[in-house]
Amino acid sequence: MKQRYNILLRLFRPVLHMGIIILVFYVMYRIRLFTDLIPGVQLKMPVINYQENMAFGIIAAFAFVVIGIVKDLYELHKPIQRYFQTFSKTWLYRLITITFIWYFGQGFVFFFGISRFIIVVGSFVSFVALFLFDQTRNYLEARRHREGNNKILIVWSDALESYKAIEKIKNGFSFKTEFANHDEIKDIDIAEYFIVVAVGSFEKEVLQNIFERVRFSDNTRFYHISEWFFLEDVVYSPENIDNIIALEYKHSKLDGRSIILKKLFDLGGAFLLTIITLPFMVVIAIAIKIESRGPVFYISKRVGRNGKLFTFLKFRSMYTHMSVGYGGKEADELYQKLIQSDANVRQWILPKIADDPRVTRVGRFLRKTSMDELPQLFCILRWTMSLVGPRPHLPSEVKNYELRQKRLLSIKPGITWYAQVFGRDNLDFEEEAKLDLYYIQNRSLFLDAYIVLATFWVVFKGK
Repeated sequence: MKQRYNILLRLFRPVLHMGIIILVFYVMYRIRLFTDLIPGVQLKMPVINYQENMAFGIIAAFAFVVIGIVKDLYELHKPIQRYFQTFSKTWLYRLITITFIWYFGQGFVFFFGISRFIIVVGSFVSFVALFLFDQTRNYLEARRHREGNNKILIVWSDALESYKAIEKIKNGFSFKTEFANHDEIKDIDIAEYFIVVAVGSFEKEVLQNIFERVRFSDNTRFYHISEWFFLEDVVYSPENIDNIIALEYKHSKLDGRSIILKKLFDLGGAFLLTIITLPFMVVIAIAIKIESRGPVFYISKRVGRNGKLFTFLKFRSMYTHMSVGYGGKEADELYQKLIQSDANVRQWILPKIADDPRVTRVGRFLRKTSMDELPQLFCILRWTMSLVGPRPHLPSEVKNYELRQKRLLSIKPGITWYAQVFGRDNLDFEEEAKLDLYYIQNRSLFLDAYIVLATFWVVFKGK
């Protein structure tokens, strides 16, 4: 629910910003039509084209929102001081942009010309209107935070620097503030807080524990203020909180706008691939039904983002009576016998059976070409999976994860993954986890596109 509210809030502000700017330009256009704005002075009636001036207003509004997105103006829970700095920079860059468009567009795009009165006065009025709107919104949001359940948790050490920084942190955010020391943090539910700030020097295990617990919350952000030790194996970005430099620990480099673009990439790619592969899926379904009895799809529960279970779908590649979850006790006993035999070529979390007798002839072809994974495109369209992400694992496998490996659950699992491209099925789980953790810390749209293309090449070569 919180995540849905935050998404709506991030969409609500830029839409209102655009509406305010366009409305101001329209009002300025109507005012400019009066010839006696100054008492005793009769102004010359200019030729003002309504369509061109309103089109310029829409461009100005769009420019402000786009620059605001790039400059993270619409980021949630931003420190108050940093918000004012970002707003001012966004407005300045927007002013430069529309001045450039106005100067070079005269007589080329805007044949009748744009009124300088509308540009100058409209820019000033819209600046004031947006500033007052955001100030009012920030005040109401801060009041809601103080009166509601939105809280900030400050975790402090015994160091003197903790006491010096705490007051500035309280002034930097508008949330209710609660405190805990490094011993009390073990008994606190991190997910209850919007922001967690660790102030001072801590043991690596303490910071690692907080970081691993933060990932289970969709909204909690984790900052660390210290002159000494920081976590080294995570993504971080510097933040200015009331003139104090803090590091915000993140699970990946993707920020808000990149996450939205990745969702569009996933949904668009899945929709396109579904249309392209649908005829092949129909043929595969018929082949599976002809060769052996049982359902076309193998359906099971897998562990997704933040440890939540989701319905996993793939083409059935085994005989039904031998499949775990379908064949009853006999199938379970056969599986245990196989993974304990010499045929098991990959031990521990992800056993792999060489020449698995449970696999059908159609199933061998599907596994070799990875076509058994095509139904997972429907999981992407349901937003439970991604095109690229860690391998989706069974709950029984996830129970054996080490603490650091549980970071694999910080993003949605994928149809293809980094380790699959660079190692396929030849890697032990520990090596596979290292590669997927590297992907999480460095993921980007470019890397996703590269992995998707590389997957086609790897499958084509039959690796």
